[in-house]
Amino acid sequence: MIQKANPQTTESLSPADAIDFMCAEAKRLGADGYDAVAGESESMGLELFEGKVKSTEISNSRGIGIRLFKDKRPGFAFTEKMSREAITQTVKDAVSHTLLTDTVEMELPFPADLPRIDLQSYNPALEEVTLDQMKALGLELEAVAREADKRIDNIPYLGASRSSGMSMVRNSNGVAYSSRSNVVSAGIGVVAKQGENKKMGVYSNGGRSFSFDPKFMSNKAVERAVELLGAESIPSGSYPVVFSNRVSTSIMSMFGSPFFAEAVQKGQSRLAGKVGQQIAVPFLNVTSNPHIPGAPGSHLFDGEGVVTGPLEVIKAGVLQTYLYNLESAKKAGVKPTGSGSRGYSGKAGTGFSNYIVEKGDKNLDELLAAYPQCLYVTKLEGGSGCSAISGEISIGAQGFWYEQGKRIKPVDKITLSSNYFELLLAIRGLSREYSDSFSSVKVPDMLVESMHVAG
Repeated sequence: MIQKANPQTTESLSPADAIDFMCAEAKRLGADGYDAVAGESESMGLELFEGKVKSTEISNSRGIGIRLFKDKRPGFAFTEKMSREAITQTVKDAVSHTLLTDTVEMELPFPADLPRIDLQSYNPALEEVTLDQMKALGLELEAVAREADKRIDNIPYLGASRSSGMSMVRNSNGVAYSSRSNVVSAGIGVVAKQGENKKMGVYSNGGRSFSFDPKFMSNKAVERAVELLGAESIPSGSYPVVFSNRVSTSIMSMFGSPFFAEAVQKGQSRLAGKVGQQIAVPFLNVTSNPHIPGAPGSHLFDGEGVVTGPLEVIKAGVLQTYLYNLESAKKAGVKPTGSGSRGYSGKAGTGFSNYIVEKGDKNLDELLAAYPQCLYVTKLEGGSGCSAISGEISIGAQGFWYEQGKRIKPVDKITLSSNYFELLLAIRGLSREYSDSFSSVKVPDMLVESMHVAG
């Protein structure tokens, strides 16, 4: 005899009902404490090539995860099935997991008033953006790029997408927060050819409104490709280097983990014991600021349900604090900094919320003219030679050679070498301008006194 499924157990719950049911199950099964995270996301986008739609993608995902404690032992489990049956089994799996883990000292947060700030993270109008609108934008981007310069040989990257998401956090102390966000993005990558020499130029951006300027975007991508044609290496040596605000973000964010308390506690950070000490030049200020309206890294609560706030990490070159999640804060005997990161399918970690390096007092031209000769870096290639633990930097780069503040020639096929912790003390200037990219990392153009360049 075929047994029919009970509709009460297989019915798919909404995320709100699912997380409430999961918490109730954790309590029923004897958890001493718990927190649950539910998430839901959807996206749609397309890619074009030579005037035709190359591919389209429409995806949806949802899931729910729990971290619970029995006798101070944590257990983790998650499911992407939102039925009562699946959720009950997930909680049982988490309980079973507690038999295998070591005890952890940690205190879950209690409810607190969220800051009254409109983070402008969600624009309902974006949900109405269609694939046809994205296609029209892509075709216009392509047409502008083709007309901009005869040396454009190929447009291998061209597309647009929009996505939206929702997250919820609940715990056994009564925390119950939720948030939603959405974003639309578009980009174009062109290849310029001159003889046998080819160079790629890319421009992409995003935001909370479908209001792109195709002429600006395509012309910028074309400019970035064409200006590097004829690039060549330079002799090996140590030179002053100016990092464009397009790539200074990568250099700085690559080394975010040494500021995480969990890395310090595991012996994986050279910043251990450095709080209150000078670790950078006196004009360097770094903050983690989750309250910037419209920024992609903004949120009122972190992934563990801790209310967030702006955090000074480096002030006048002095290390002010590490970033703490719940576990690392308890271990250090301090309050968490609202820096916990956690999705429904993973364990808790730590992260910056809008990594901001304060602007300087120079313009880019002043930085490029600060030394008789300098290398202006506009592209970085890979990061496998960089280590956040040791601080070692070894990375390919492209850009331009400058003399007396004048651009002399494009440069490629070089490798930059240094150490991040030494670089912080070798910064000699910051510009007054950030990149226009829609990014949670903002770093101005940055002048470094000396880096080794291998040609």
